[in-house]
Amino acid sequence: MKRWVIFAALVLATACAGQSATPVPPPTAEISNLATIVPLPTLLPTVPVAVATAAPTLTAEPTATQQTTVKAQPPTRMAAPVLLEPKAPTVFKDGNDIKFIYASVGKLAPDECYLLHIEMAVPQLERGNRGDDFVDVENCGDPGPAGKALTFVLYRGKFTNSPNYGTMLAQTLALAPETKELKMTWQARVVKNLGRAADRVHYNTEPLSPNSSVSEFAFQP
Repeated sequence: MKRWVIFAALVLATACAGQSATPVPPPTAEISNLATIVPLPTLLPTVPVAVATAAPTLTAEPTATQQTTVKAQPPTRMAAPVLLEPKAPTVFKDGNDIKFIYASVGKLAPDECYLLHIEMAVPQLERGNRGDDFVDVENCGDPGPAGKALTFVLYRGKFTNSPNYGTMLAQTLALAPETKELKMTWQARVVKNLGRAADRVHYNTEPLSPNSSVSEFAFQP
């Protein structure tokens, strides 16, 4: 009887020892939570946005060169005169007085006049031309109306005290003494008469209109 009691006690002790040595597994839910990896959000590429900014307005200061070379152009408040006569195929000869006829642009002030630029040239000769400016003082301050025919006479060379073509002809023939025919051109514009120049022959003027077209005719020396 005593041996059965000892045997039962040994069996019971062994069972208790085995049970306490067996580890208790952790809850399944906790292991699952620890093993889950949460992914980081994917970042989209940054696109730079250009923001328009108003640039400050800079006013350029003129340089010293600009200040000395840029000149204000005088106003041209009138139309250019219209040339009427002479024109090709008109021919003048040395000894003739040449009558230039052009149309008035309208009423002029007393110090407003017409200026004619007249040239003689040797055909086909480079730089074979000589010219001069003539103020039509007889028609300064003309009352108009626009379109009225006005006349300016350029006299033959012997009229040294009147507008004449003597000097132009002599200078042109000096370039080509054997020439038989010269080309003569003229154009006109309105000017303000500022008085006699230092040579006491020409006038100081200021343009009030554009130049007219150029008209041409022939001259035989």
